[in-house]
Amino acid sequence: MISVHLLLCLAALTGGTVNTRIIPRYDGMLIELTSDDVITDSVTVAGYSVNIRPGNRVVMPAAFLPFWVYGWETDADSCGFTVMLTDAVDSLEYSLSEDQRVMLLFFRAAEPLVFPELSWKGPPDEPLYFDSSLAYSDSSVIAALELGQQSPWLDDFDCIVIDPGHGGRDPGAVGPDGTYEKDRALEIALLVRDILNIRRPELQILMTRTTDCYVSLGARTRLANAMKADLFISIHCNAAENSSAHGFETFFLSNARTDDSRAVEMLENSVIEYDDGYSSDIGFHDNALSFLLADIAQNIYLERSSALAVAIQESMIEDLSGRVSRGVKQAGFYVLRGALMPSVLVEIAFISNPEEEQMLQSLDFRLASAEAIVDAVLIFAEQQ
Repeated sequence: MISVHLLLCLAALTGGTVNTRIIPRYDGMLIELTSDDVITDSVTVAGYSVNIRPGNRVVMPAAFLPFWVYGWETDADSCGFTVMLTDAVDSLEYSLSEDQRVMLLFFRAAEPLVFPELSWKGPPDEPLYFDSSLAYSDSSVIAALELGQQSPWLDDFDCIVIDPGHGGRDPGAVGPDGTYEKDRALEIALLVRDILNIRRPELQILMTRTTDCYVSLGARTRLANAMKADLFISIHCNAAENSSAHGFETFFLSNARTDDSRAVEMLENSVIEYDDGYSSDIGFHDNALSFLLADIAQNIYLERSSALAVAIQESMIEDLSGRVSRGVKQAGFYVLRGALMPSVLVEIAFISNPEEEQMLQSLDFRLASAEAIVDAVLIFAEQQ
């Protein structure tokens, strides 16, 4: 990977200040410089270093770091700052307004991210089901589980299933401003897929859904099992009766130990009512062997699922500075039951909290959340 280092060195003169604003886009990132005084159009390019002098002291923005940048650093004399971009950015364009008080720098992406069309269109004509007979077509899987061993395909880390929570006739939680959980979860999940495709193109990234459609809880893990995935990550937005509840948390499959965990478990498991002819066993065939295998699988992957959950929490603490970590928790989520690989459920933010609902509506925040999940996945993969 070749890192692009762009040096924006802004001279501090007496007089006014130059304010900066970061505007993330699907096709790159804008940096906007504005001033009450005339901006000096002085730009020097040397390779991947770009020197910009607007003529006054620059005020740095307080913003989440978009996916397109690794970070930035203020110069010692406060006259500028350094931006470190990923190699997903391949060009820089800039322009100065006619009155010379606004300068725009556009860091253009090599490959724009693809976003879904989201709207409430009611339930699809038929819910999507996955062929459950494929889940255990390989007898070696059952043999391994009966011996207390992990799925044989996990020796090669090459496939990840990303599961956007809810969808279609199941909107999930709804924020006070009318934001649907299913939409925000899908947007973040697609960003996770796209960022993983950029950073680790050799990995196969599969989605349980890519549009606003309904997929039963059982079909989600059956897909992961049939495709022999190495990780299963379900992405959600939290909700609580207390509108001040806030922060992020990550769950792995086990018995809920706190009232908060039980509340989240009940909320997410209530989705099962949307399934046609559901049973209490979501991920396995309706027989004694399948129930036994589900319990065995849960114990086999308990430690690794917990490790993945910890990695995600730590990554989000680092990438989403200032937000509250609610920690790693355990609960009996139906959507994780039956997964034959390490699996977690991530609650990005409380959509029931007006402030966090606004954050979820921000592309900047969704990019930062997706990047944190990707960072954790790659750290976890290196440790396997």
